[in-house]
Amino acid sequence: MLTKFEARSSRVKAVALHNSATWVLCGLHNGAVQIWDYRMSTCVDTYTEHVGAVRGADFHVNQPLFVTGGDDYTVKVWNYKLRRCLFTMMGHMDYVRTTFFHHEQPWIVSCSDDFTIRIWNWQSRKSIACLPGHNHYVMCAQFHPFSDLVVSGSLDKTIRVWDISALRHRKEEVGITHDLLGTTDVVVRYELEGHEKGINWVAFHPCGDLLLSAADDRTVRLWTMSGTSCYVSRTFTGHTSNVCCSVFYRNDYLISCAEDRTIRVVHMSSGVTVQTFRREVERYWIMASDSTRNLIAIGHDAGLQVFKLTRERPAFAIHNATQLYYTCQNKLHMYNFETEEVASCAVTYQFYPPTALSCCPTTGGVMLSYANSGPQVEWIPKPLATRTCNVEATMKGIDGVFFGGHKLAYVDVNGKMCIQNVAKASGKPQLTDVSCSRIFPGPVGCVLCQSNDRILLYQVAQHGVVAEATVTGVRYAVWDKDFSKVALIAKNTVTIMTKRLKIIASVAESSARIKSAAFDETRDVMYFTTSNHLKYCYLRNGETSTISTLKNVVYLVRAVGDSIYVLTRDGRVLRKELDNVELNFKLKLQQQSYRDLIRIMQQGKLKGQALVGYLHKHGHSEIALHFVSDSLTRFNLAIECGAMDIAKATAIELNQPAIWRRLADTATSFGDIQLAQFASAKAGHYYASGLLALLTGNTTSVANLVNTTRDDNFKLHYSMYMDDAKQRVDILCKVNQLPLAYVTAKSHGLAEMAAQVLQRMEPEVAARVQAQRFHPAPQKRTVEPATENWPMLQVEESVFARLLKEPGHLDIIAQPELDEDVAAGTGWDDDEDDGTLLGSAGAGAGDAGALADKDEMGGGWDDDLDIDVSTALPDAGGATSASSGYVVPREHPPIMQAWADAYTLPAFHVAAGSFASALRLLQRQIGLADPTPLKPYMLQLWAAVNVCRPAPNGLCVVFAMPTPPPDSETEARHAPALPDFMPALAEKLRFGYQLFVEGKFSEALDVFRSILHLSVVTVVKDDQQKATLREIMAIAPEYTRALALQLQLRTLNASSVESLQLALYFTHFRLHRAHLTLALSQAMSKAYKQKNIKTAAEVARRLLEQDPPKNKAQQAAAIIAEADRNPTNAVEIDYDERNPFTICSATYKPMYKGVVSPMRCSYCLSPAHPSYKGTLCPVCKLAKIGVDSAGLVNRI
Repeated sequence: MLTKFEARSSRVKAVALHNSATWVLCGLHNGAVQIWDYRMSTCVDTYTEHVGAVRGADFHVNQPLFVTGGDDYTVKVWNYKLRRCLFTMMGHMDYVRTTFFHHEQPWIVSCSDDFTIRIWNWQSRKSIACLPGHNHYVMCAQFHPFSDLVVSGSLDKTIRVWDISALRHRKEEVGITHDLLGTTDVVVRYELEGHEKGINWVAFHPCGDLLLSAADDRTVRLWTMSGTSCYVSRTFTGHTSNVCCSVFYRNDYLISCAEDRTIRVVHMSSGVTVQTFRREVERYWIMASDSTRNLIAIGHDAGLQVFKLTRERPAFAIHNATQLYYTCQNKLHMYNFETEEVASCAVTYQFYPPTALSCCPTTGGVMLSYANSGPQVEWIPKPLATRTCNVEATMKGIDGVFFGGHKLAYVDVNGKMCIQNVAKASGKPQLTDVSCSRIFPGPVGCVLCQSNDRILLYQVAQHGVVAEATVTGVRYAVWDKDFSKVALIAKNTVTIMTKRLKIIASVAESSARIKSAAFDETRDVMYFTTSNHLKYCYLRNGETSTISTLKNVVYLVRAVGDSIYVLTRDGRVLRKELDNVELNFKLKLQQQSYRDLIRIMQQGKLKGQALVGYLHKHGHSEIALHFVSDSLTRFNLAIECGAMDIAKATAIELNQPAIWRRLADTATSFGDIQLAQFASAKAGHYYASGLLALLTGNTTSVANLVNTTRDDNFKLHYSMYMDDAKQRVDILCKVNQLPLAYVTAKSHGLAEMAAQVLQRMEPEVAARVQAQRFHPAPQKRTVEPATENWPMLQVEESVFARLLKEPGHLDIIAQPELDEDVAAGTGWDDDEDDGTLLGSAGAGAGDAGALADKDEMGGGWDDDLDIDVSTALPDAGGATSASSGYVVPREHPPIMQAWADAYTLPAFHVAAGSFASALRLLQRQIGLADPTPLKPYMLQLWAAVNVCRPAPNGLCVVFAMPTPPPDSETEARHAPALPDFMPALAEKLRFGYQLFVEGKFSEALDVFRSILHLSVVTVVKDDQQKATLREIMAIAPEYTRALALQLQLRTLNASSVESLQLALYFTHFRLHRAHLTLALSQAMSKAYKQKNIKTAAEVARRLLEQDPPKNKAQQAAAIIAEADRNPTNAVEIDYDERNPFTICSATYKPMYKGVVSPMRCSYCLSPAHPSYKGTLCPVCKLAKIGVDSAGLVNRI
């Protein structure tokens, strides 16, 4: 059983699958109706209008409708697009058991515990037929797939087949008499008896001549209809309780579910049970199937499940890069990539299809692996030679893989890798000492082996492991054409690695399963498909993006440029040409092919904010400007790349004060004085405008601002700068500061104004002011204004900008492709691939080589001019200076950028201030999910590296030494001088131990968790430091988990069973001996107080092994003596000391070995129950549980 979706809810009594959407409809026992998207594992809608259990549900074939019936005696028709109930049809007088739509007519059939079947017209919303006849509850009624028949099953042990053909021609409405007594124009064609107890389910075969019934007599019966008779053709037994439902599957099988908690798959012709599935507790109630998609939906006591019986992925492999072998519908097919022809032959029939296929590189023989049947591996030496493949040898195992010649490797039933030479029919397999669960193809002479927690590259001839990597859950391995790169495909991840298993990139999908992958044979691109998308990954930087949405699941088999070959589930190989403009644009951007970029831009196919964000993120704001129509975004990009003309135009469109202020600040930094004054004026920011005018000596502009503004503070302030005494006197008089006004007027020789001010003052104040001594104001200086913009150095334009400004280049690029080909002609031989000019593959290259051999320097080139180059051509620097003035020399990148470019240590990126790249590295290395706890440590590291001290006026600040001493080995690579956090970690560890002993558990928990956080940015320089750091990083999570459990224990009642269990679990952490003694003492005391003498004695024996203090040893000995006399436990606890277990970090529950395989945190390796996969680790609070990671890089 391949479970595709599972939802937990109350008991499910009705299910239905949508015929086109990936939806399943379920009716619950609590009255709710739910629609789930089983592909995305999300609930689409919930409807709660029924009162009581919903027992019938069905989707319409082509309308956005579904129908339900329940214990409230009603039949409801819903529209899932409108998300509401359209109408309710009433007529039944008891529980409604099932409801189904007709495949053509606007009819609904329903059956009820009122002993009747009703047929409704959902367009007229009325009952058109009532079919009485059964004398007990009618449990099921369904329409025939194409005939005018209805079958019904009842608890009266009978099955009735009704002929409803007359309903097609009847035009009058049914009266009350027909509604109560039954419709006379619907007759019973067959009345079938044979079951010993009541019948729960009946259904027609899709072909129409068979029907099945499931009953409380624990049997499923198959009935054959022929003419006027219908008889039992086969009875299937095996269930041990009431059979609730049964459906047909693949025309040859039927599936049944029963209250014995089992699902049985039976072959109809032979009656053999192919497979049986069982649940531990929940009973199965209802089932629905979709033969076109190989899906089965089933409802049980605890919810809903959607599953498949067999995999639909065809096994396939490419042979010699020209042929594709694949299996589909019990046939082996061979597709030729060059001729696109397909040849086929039949293979051995199996219920489960092959899971893997491998081709012999020398003979073209095929090896088929059946993991679910046997398991077994079949060797077919000459496929396609006859109509039926001849199996020459069969071996017990899985994953047969050829690694050279006739040599085959496979995994036997004991999990050991075996080597077999298929050329020797009588040869015995050679058993190796390699234990693995799966093997995959590899380079010549090698295979990939999947163990529990890693993938191994095994060299068969040398009997040794060449390389290994920590990758789990690998399902498929895809190599590129020359076996230099491999994509390891897991359920939701793809890990791209070199042939030495060094990671290149990693792709993760959170909401969809990854189905296949293929490397582009011409570019550093890997295409991959999920359940619903075709995507790509650019291997140089690990970027991924979506190309298109897939209607159906397909599997990539080959990719050549923009051409891909895909294999469908029905066995068809399709070639698709991708219009992948976005990928080509990004590739050309990486290659700096600006002419091609302009051509792509003028096609007008690239749109959207995602592309603008990508260009902005990668430092191409100038190019991003050409894709932006939003004024605000365009303004921000123009400011960033210095396009002041565009920024001014967009600011005029926006006309917002904040925009004008930002433009003014930017223009000031660029020295564009006129634009800065204009923007400040538009923003109404006269302080900034006045200051700028004052600095540039534009006194006229300052005077104009002083006269036009109404701000007295501004006027007083700037009138002092302008030495405008009259203005100041008027303002001071206005605010009644008469003494200051008098002093100002007197100092500047304004006698009349001084006399007027003096008259307005009180006599005492005037006398004191006149007694003061006045100094004449200094003479006013004349300043020559500098209103022109500051001179700018002439900087060479980018190639992209220069191409955009050259009309000739732009016109040529803008021409259609046809015109370009005509203008270029066919003699250049470069319209397909520029690389042919350098090789010998094309005819043009061969001709050129021949001409070169004939006349190396022929005169036909018209280049034999006798000119002295040194005198004719001026110096390059002089030409540049003459034409465009001074060119700014290229600035070397700052030393901090070199740290980020040269190292993959996250600590170096933090020291460089590149926090974004540091977080991206941590996501790949430790699976970082929440960087918040790392913020103080990252800022501390950055501040330690970038510390500086003030300098005297006019000098730059002095930074600390950013690089190691000159004699350091890393000086040439510009490594930063990072602080040594190892002493701090050791001190934190010692302090944590002290808090642990003192019983300050909350403070100790914070200390040990901070050790985990600080270790992320700690760098080690030698093996000794690395070993010490590893030891600290192993101790910290163990103590963090133990302290978290201890804090949880403190919140419980001391006499509770849970408290005792946690105290016992606490003794199983790897603690220091003295600390373990404390834990054992606590557990022994709790067990003894709760009268669990036997458990207390077991703990006491462990305590004595730790050499405890004398008083603790005496207590332990006394408890052991009492247990020898009375070895009993008063309470039952979930604790088994003899069975090894691991404590879940989230629930603090034991996970016993062999029962649960724990998932671990990708950073601190703390274990947790598999149900917590993908959640934030509760120990380190940084990474997620169960996420693949490459490992933290912290060694210089």
